[in-house]
Amino acid sequence: MTEDQWPGSRPWVEDDDTEAVRPYAVTGGRTAPAVPIDLMALVRSTGAVPEHHLDPEQLHAVTVCSAEPRTVAEVAAALRRPVQVTKILISDLIGLGAVRLRTAAAAEGRNRERLLEKLLDGLENL
Repeated sequence: MTEDQWPGSRPWVEDDDTEAVRPYAVTGGRTAPAVPIDLMALVRSTGAVPEHHLDPEQLHAVTVCSAEPRTVAEVAAALRRPVQVTKILISDLIGLGAVRLRTAAAAEGRNRERLLEKLLDGLENL
């Protein structure tokens, strides 16, 4: 068996041959976000942080919520990451000023039905 055929020889590559960073590397080993983040919270890019200041995973998250606010669940689905990893990533982006978070309670008066539909769509995509 050659090195390329060894089951554990390519730990950074998924089965579909797309490169992926392991969750531990994305979070730096952290298991909880620095700020509490609700699954239904809306995330919106501020556009205040230049792209070259963000790592690829952060840039992808910012891009996902740049056109319109997205729920945390939608961002997780778009990134193809577990929700907890996404919350840590979003927490880091809040600290950088790259995104803003609006709780579901703040959005409750507006578009509640739309928010719930987006959350359901995001969860179905996980």
